[in-house]
Amino acid sequence: MDTITQPISQVVELLHEDIFKAVEPLGETEINWTHPQLSNNIGILLRHIAASERYWIGEVVGGRPLHRKRETEFEHEQLQKAPLVENLRRAHAEVQELLRSLTAADLAASIEVESRGGTRRLTKAWAIVHSIQHTAYHLGQIQLFKKMATPSTTTGGRR
Repeated sequence: MDTITQPISQVVELLHEDIFKAVEPLGETEINWTHPQLSNNIGILLRHIAASERYWIGEVVGGRPLHRKRETEFEHEQLQKAPLVENLRRAHAEVQELLRSLTAADLAASIEVESRGGTRRLTKAWAIVHSIQHTAYHLGQIQLFKKMATPSTTTGGRR
C-alpha cells in the first residue's frame, strides 16, 4: 500500500470499527427507532453510509459503476439489523480494496462529478476526504441516536 494512502485507509478502518461497535449491542427496535422530530434512524444511516461510500470511493474514485438511487436509501420500512451490518461490511471491504490499490498520483487525478446541482472538477483525494467526512458525520448521528433509543442507566427510561 502506498504510504500516502495508508493513513486514509486507517482512518476509514477506525470509522467503521466505531460504527460496528456502536450498533453491535442494538436490537431491531433501536435500529428502527426514529426521533419524533427527525426522519432518519440508525438503520437508514447504515444503508446510506454503505451506498455513499460505494458511490464516492467505488464509483467516483474507482470508476466502478454503481447506478445509485440515493432517494431509496432513506425509505422508511421496518429494517433488519443483520443485513444492514453485512451490507456495510461488504461496502467497507470494497472501499478498503480500492484504497489499497491507489497511489499518490491516483489521488491527484482530476475527475468530474455531478454534485450540488452541477458538474464539478475535483481530485480523487477530495472525493475520498468528502466520503470520510460524510461517514464521520453520520457516525456521530448513530452514536447520538443510540443514546436516545436505549434505556438510560441514570433515568431508568428512554430519553
